[in-house]
Amino acid sequence: MIRLLSLLLLACIPASVEAQDVTAFVGDWRLVSVLQPDSAGNTRPFWGPKPLGMIRYSANGVMAAQLYDERRPALGVGNWGDVSPEAARTTLVGLASYYGTFTVDTVQHTIAHRVEGAMAPEWIGRTLVRGYRFLPGDRVELRVVTGADGKPTTNGQVLVWERVPAARRGAP
Repeated sequence: MIRLLSLLLLACIPASVEAQDVTAFVGDWRLVSVLQPDSAGNTRPFWGPKPLGMIRYSANGVMAAQLYDERRPALGVGNWGDVSPEAARTTLVGLASYYGTFTVDTVQHTIAHRVEGAMAPEWIGRTLVRGYRFLPGDRVELRVVTGADGKPTTNGQVLVWERVPAARRGAP
């Protein structure tokens, strides 16, 4: 009887560990940095020193991410239909946005984003895998394991996110 109980308890441990780690992601995160590693092990800012971005993970497994190069110039028009092709290209190159669902693999230390909608139609239906590790100061590092093309990469970008404190109820 004790052996059976022990086996049942051991079978439950992975599920409870995974749930705990999923809970650790839930909330809003502000982008701190995006670094691009090279083959020599050096890194450089992918966009600029102060990229803009938010990522949200919900308790029900839904996520959404928006990332922007803060150096993007203003479009200079009141109507998006009047944007020049060059201005549209510059704007598109300096952003990434998508939403979908997510799952956490606590053994591999990865989080998988299954894309349901995105700025780039070819991303839809892909799974974007990120290696993760939690950092001091309520931060998390997400390392790109599969790129936007859905293929594995060895020199994927490293993004650091900082948790946005929960808003006080009744705050403006």
